[in-house]
Amino acid sequence: MRPHRSAALLVALASAAGAGCRHAAAPPAPLPADWRSLAHDPAPFAALYRLAVGGQRNLILTVRGGAGRLALTVAVPPGGAALAVWVAGDEGWVERVKERCREPLPRGTIPLPGDASLPLDAHLAALLLSGLVPAVAREAPGAPGWVAAGVGDLEWRARIEGTPAVCTRAAVMDASGRTVFEADLSSPVGSVPGGLVVAAGSQRAEMTLQEWHVAEPPGPPAWRSLPPCGVAP
Repeated sequence: MRPHRSAALLVALASAAGAGCRHAAAPPAPLPADWRSLAHDPAPFAALYRLAVGGQRNLILTVRGGAGRLALTVAVPPGGAALAVWVAGDEGWVERVKERCREPLPRGTIPLPGDASLPLDAHLAALLLSGLVPAVAREAPGAPGWVAAGVGDLEWRARIEGTPAVCTRAAVMDASGRTVFEADLSSPVGSVPGGLVVAAGSQRAEMTLQEWHVAEPPGPPAWRSLPPCGVAP
């Protein structure tokens, strides 16, 4: 190759590289200055959602949470009960309506219709639905715009953006660093997300907020007094 052609080629390559740099994606935005306004325990609440999961749409999801407890019911309009769940601390139960009994839940699991489930306990679920992050959250190293917090054997991560600050994404990772749960949060009212798309493995659920208000912490549902399944009353 002739020298002047080599020089011309280098100039062309340099120009192309410079153009590529100019059009590179912008780096993630840093955390908003007020992100710690989201780092606290949620107030007790009651909420109503439209739920789509496992091919079923227009389900009615009612959630009450607070003080480490969570009461969840799913109904099929115009009023058929599909699921009832009670979680208090490490203990969780699901009502088996036809059998008139209650069945224990694996620790840190919240079931949904269609054999779907979320790897969350009552506290993490309340944080997610409130659009908040754990009080001990810190800036996530090497992940601009994200915060992280250890919660038992899990790590909770959240993407925080905007002014005022809101949580727009959340993820939960196990001890090996594998992501076991992800959520996209949208249409916030204050910090509370008006829409959530949650995924755990191949399972996916969409929730659209209909109503939210501060309430007293939930008490045990009446069916909590039913005998455990497989045990004679």
